[in-house]
Amino acid sequence: MNKFLYLSAVLLLAISCNNGMQDELAPGTLNHVTIGVKPMDLSDLPPATKSEIIIDGSVKFAWSEGDVVGMYPNRGAQAYFEMADFAGGDVATFDGGGWALKSASTYATYYPYAYEFSDRHAIPFRYTDQLQDGENNYDHLSDFQHMATGAEVPENGACNYQMERAEAVVIFKLILPVAATYNELTVKISDGTPMVVATSLDISGEQYTITPTETANLFSLAITNVTTTQENQEVKFYAMMPPQNLSGKTIIISVNTVDGDCCQAEIAGKNMLNNHAYQYVATLTSDMGSLVEKFGSQNGNW
Repeated sequence: MNKFLYLSAVLLLAISCNNGMQDELAPGTLNHVTIGVKPMDLSDLPPATKSEIIIDGSVKFAWSEGDVVGMYPNRGAQAYFEMADFAGGDVATFDGGGWALKSASTYATYYPYAYEFSDRHAIPFRYTDQLQDGENNYDHLSDFQHMATGAEVPENGACNYQMERAEAVVIFKLILPVAATYNELTVKISDGTPMVVATSLDISGEQYTITPTETANLFSLAITNVTTTQENQEVKFYAMMPPQNLSGKTIIISVNTVDGDCCQAEIAGKNMLNNHAYQYVATLTSDMGSLVEKFGSQNGNW
């Protein structure tokens, strides 16, 4: 399911068997809940790239029929909204139902919902195992998109949410020096500083917070079905990366071939904020695998 199209939603407000949750959702009529998606900040992108990704939809969000948004009260267990009816839009509005939000409580939302996420202070998000299938393809991004809001007090039984993405969309616009089949893109900080690859979300306050929980020596995007037919061919790669400040750092971008060649470039890092899009533009040079010799062995994808 591509979640970057627009929105789809019919809501079923499901109640956990937990008695604490029933204390927070009082019997009555659900007056009004709106769940929207805040536009991604594209200000870091040049006009040409900004126009491309708006037109082709790579940054636009869409609920798919099977999507589920979790809702946490300040006391008790979580409930959830199942999306099924509003495909193609970016706002879902729900009215009616047998339960109402209590005005004495606060409620926050996150996506994607998981029953096992039992702690609103520590909802885990991971960005490992991304795979781009095909040149200039961004379909894989939808599987690594996470969203959240802070806690809100209902007004007359109504809440209006504007969810924000908890990560950055990163576009790598690269000139690849050799005609070859490529299978991996990696990003590494030249001074050995580890990179964030997993985070924890806290939605207990008015503003949600994102905390790094896992780092690795490099960030990796697996690649399949990407073959260049000439030297110095431009290819775009896409990744979801957790927010982290790489400004003032030199990063090494490498793209590896199935034959063991390593093409690389050094470029200035950026301060990557959540709900923002960034682009790295570089012309790589072929080094026949010397990145491993210079900067150490890569043990696994991360």
